[in-house]
Amino acid sequence: MGENITGPTLSVSRRLTIAGTVVVLLLVAWAAVLGGRVLLDRAGPPEYPATGVRDWATFADHLVLGTAGPDDTDRLEVTTVLWSRQGAHPIGRRISIDADLTEGEAYAVPVAWLEDDGGHWVALAPDAVLPLDGGRITGGGGTWAADHAGESPRALATELYETGPHPAAVPYLYGSLEQRLAAVER
Repeated sequence: MGENITGPTLSVSRRLTIAGTVVVLLLVAWAAVLGGRVLLDRAGPPEYPATGVRDWATFADHLVLGTAGPDDTDRLEVTTVLWSRQGAHPIGRRISIDADLTEGEAYAVPVAWLEDDGGHWVALAPDAVLPLDGGRITGGGGTWAADHAGESPRALATELYETGPHPAAVPYLYGSLEQRLAAVER
């Protein structure tokens, strides 16, 4: 009675325990970052620089006026092309864009051609999708277009023509959106 019987014990050095803990923490952090990126990629449409007029002049292909198509809230029936960047990808009259649109509502949208999976149109950013009422801008989110609320979208086109693209992107005006982004980020 009272005998203390224990089996063989495994002795692990303190260094090995600390190293193992560090490895586990790094793996957990890596998985969290990777999981977060996957969730962000699925969270909504892509977003490109769109706060300033030079951003629009550099990264958008066109500033278009259009109406959200029936039964398809990502379809834009383009009625007018107000401005086009030099070297812009040609645009049709019906385009699908990654943006939240309300059927039958009118918008002014800076759109860019994204050359992945056969190519598709994107709005530069959710804030850059400008609702119109009676041909006047009713919002502008966090973009320079907010300064033009109540005005015609033609004022935006005039300012785009007067400003022009970022100088670092000029050699890539006939290239892809990705090339212009990379040139400006350097």
